[in-house]
Amino acid sequence: MKEMLIKNKKIRKFFILINVVLFVITILLTPLAYYSYNIDYYKTLFEKNGVFDIFNNSDVLDASENIIDFLKYRIDLDQKYSNVTVRYADENEDRALSFTDNEISHLYDVRSLLTGIFIIYYISILLFIIIMVMLVKRNIISIIYNTGLIFTISSILMIFFLVALYLMGKNFPVLFENFHMVFFPGGNYSFTCGSLIITLFPSGFFYDFFVRLMMASAIISIIFLLVGLFFVFILKFTNKYKREMI
Repeated sequence: MKEMLIKNKKIRKFFILINVVLFVITILLTPLAYYSYNIDYYKTLFEKNGVFDIFNNSDVLDASENIIDFLKYRIDLDQKYSNVTVRYADENEDRALSFTDNEISHLYDVRSLLTGIFIIYYISILLFIIIMVMLVKRNIISIIYNTGLIFTISSILMIFFLVALYLMGKNFPVLFENFHMVFFPGGNYSFTCGSLIITLFPSGFFYDFFVRLMMASAIISIIFLLVGLFFVFILKFTNKYKREMI
């Protein structure tokens, strides 16, 4: 079976196509996997969107670390014994906010969604590596060709997708609403303006997050596009050199 996978051109093309899709998924989700748990980036977004002007800085960062731990399944959230409580920046305001049951329910849905996304992400990486090994021949030229082809096609597809996403993102509130309607059909994602979850994570937070993910994916795509084109150039140069030597 292994020999057939290596030598049959139609099967090889099929697995190259599969790896193109897997690599597109990898490029798309790598920034999300990095920034979703990056407390330093959260801090940057809090500063940019004025969250520290409303809430106590240390409480905001403590709450963020707890939320990240929650998303990593290290802790659970409970309204009765809330481990996320945030005081206001104004010392004259003696109130503190905690997540409501509805907010906690939404955060559990977010965690489930991220878990599913990252399962797809890591499976894609694993399958990509397995298929690359299956596509390898003893001939180094074949390795260069397959790698260059996959990198180039995947990167071009990803760039087109990011352009489309950028155009849709110009009306970000609509895009954000549609995203929630698709991935949170239960509808528990609408909160009052003064709620903790909305004040901690305003729309500007998610817009900046969205832009950063697109920029990171675009940079990764351009890098691998250049690498892929370089590999293709190396292949053509090698073939030309061999013909001249005959």
